[in-house]
Amino acid sequence: MPDECSYLYLTDTDEARAALDRLSHEEIVGFDTETYWEPTSNHSRVSLVQLAPHTGQVLVVDALAVDIETLRPLIESPEVRMAAHNARFDERMLAGEGLRPASFVDTLRLARAALRLPSYSLAGVSAHLLGLELDKSFQKSNWRRRPLTRAQLQYAAMDARVSLQVYDELHAILSEQGKLEQSLKAAAIEFKSEESPAPRKRRAPQVPLRPLTEEERKTLGALKKWRLAKSQELRQPAYMICADRTLEHL
Repeated sequence: MPDECSYLYLTDTDEARAALDRLSHEEIVGFDTETYWEPTSNHSRVSLVQLAPHTGQVLVVDALAVDIETLRPLIESPEVRMAAHNARFDERMLAGEGLRPASFVDTLRLARAALRLPSYSLAGVSAHLLGLELDKSFQKSNWRRRPLTRAQLQYAAMDARVSLQVYDELHAILSEQGKLEQSLKAAAIEFKSEESPAPRKRRAPQVPLRPLTEEERKTLGALKKWRLAKSQELRQPAYMICADRTLEHL
């Protein structure tokens, strides 16, 4: 298994559109995103979108340079299945950019159906199935800063490529186990619109906090840095790790 894979880094909207059009006839592609925390909006944002076909280069789309609408035809196509590890995270990140993913399949769920492992992270699953030890040190790197390094881009491309290879291996295992159809159905990620949220339970009025001292503000800043690191490690939105209000109370 090579330590590197060939990728095409796309920073021009027209070039990205042409490259993405070439994937419209693929049955399945590997998929991944890299994200960063946006303090002004208090949300994670998409930095890169990576798509890996079975043949050819991995497309690494710079979401800070390319018009996000360029991705819509492919992301929202029900004809192109996208294999992503912990796909719900990627679905939520794309939804935050106004996209409606149509055909994601979660290799994390497939791995749990097919294997018995101590860890179902992409690194754990790829080590078991492919004999590939993924270097995840770049997961917490600064994905907002430009220019990105070659090592960052290589890391991003490799995750999408490995996601597709993991899908292929799990597809074969589940087929042999006679669990493929039911597992694919369970691993399908349906888009959840934020326009019609589920009814919320009424909560008791929140007691206003007193103004924080200078030392407490520094502690709060440190807690938010911890939350961001944990969010990137677990590939979950920061608010799911710990709400701002909880950090302030702490």
